Amino acid sequence: MDDNAASRVESEYVFRTKPLPMVQPVFGRAEALAQTLKRLHAHMLAQSLQAELRTIVRSLAHALIQACADDSDALLAAFHLDRQSPYLVIHQLLGCALTEIAAREMGLDEATRLSLACACLTRDIALLPWQAQFDMQTHGLDPQQNALVRAHPLRSAEILAEQGVDDPLWLEFVRQHHERIDGSGYPYALQGDAILPGARLLAIADSYAAMVTPRPNRTGKFPKDALKMLYQQRANLYDEELLRISVSTLTALPPGTIVRLANGELAVVRTRQKKGAQPDIWTLYDRNGMPVMKPQHRDAGNPEYAITGVLRVEECRSAILVMKRLWTQP
Repeated sequence: MDDNAASRVESEYVFRTKPLPMVQPVFGRAEALAQTLKRLHAHMLAQSLQAELRTIVRSLAHALIQACADDSDALLAAFHLDRQSPYLVIHQLLGCALTEIAAREMGLDEATRLSLACACLTRDIALLPWQAQFDMQTHGLDPQQNALVRAHPLRSAEILAEQGVDDPLWLEFVRQHHERIDGSGYPYALQGDAILPGARLLAIADSYAAMVTPRPNRTGKFPKDALKMLYQQRANLYDEELLRISVSTLTALPPGTIVRLANGELAVVRTRQKKGAQPDIWTLYDRNGMPVMKPQHRDAGNPEYAITGVLRVEECRSAILVMKRLWTQP
C-alpha cells in the first residue's frame, strides 16, 4: 500500500483513540462497534495501524464495557440479530459482551475485565488472513489449516506483542482461550486451575459465539441448542460454575430471539428473562403473517401467547426495522 492509499484508509477510520459517542442508544452503538472492528481488521491485514493497535483496542473495549453497563439486553440483541457483519466481527463482539456481563457477575475487578475484553477482541487476529477462506469452504480443515488453527492463540499473542501490547494478562488470556478443563485444549494442554479464570470464562463465550453466529457456509445454532451443547460438555471441557454463570447471564431465550406464539403470531424477546418471570416478548407479525407497524407486548403466561417454537432471523427480514425500534426508542 502506497503512502497516499494508506492516508486515505486512515482518514476513513472512524474510531481511533476517541471513544464512541455515548448519546445514542446501545443498539445503535453496537452497529458502530461492529463497523469499527471490521475496519480495524482491514487495517491489520494492510499492516497500517501497527503503532496504534493497543490504544484502539483498549478504546473499543472501554466502549463495549460501557455499552454493557448501559443496556446489556440491547447489546446482546444487536449482536444476535446482526446479519450484515462478517463472521469474525460478530463472533468476537458477541463473545466479548457475554464475557463482560458474566465477568461482572463473577465480581472481577475493572482492570482485569478490561484486559479480558481486549483479549476477547483480539483472540483470533492470527486467523485474519485465512478467515474468509474458512468461512466459505464446505469441507473440514486440511492438515495445514488445522495446524494454523491450533497455533493461532500463540501467534495472536505474538502479533499483539509485536504491535506494542505489553499487558501480560491480556496476552495470557489470548494464549489460553482454547484450553479446556480436562487438558484436551491447546496450545499448552493446561488443566483445571492452571487455566486462568478469565480464560475459562472466555472459552465458554468463544464456543457459544462460534456456534450461534452464522457463516456463509452454515447457519448458526439456536441459542438454546448451543447452551445445551455447552452444558452437556461441562464435565470435560468447561468450568462448571462459570458455565452456570454464563447460562444464567444469557438465559434460554436471549434478547433478539424470534419466537412463534400459539395464536400464530411471531414475536421477539426484548430482555433477558428474570428468574420466575415470563419471557418479555413483543409481536413482529400478526397471525396472518403480516408485519406489524408497532410491536405489542404479549403475556407469555397467557395460553394464547405461549411460545411454541423458535425461528431464525433470516425468516423475519421484513421486520428488522420494527425490531430495532424496540431497543432504540424510549
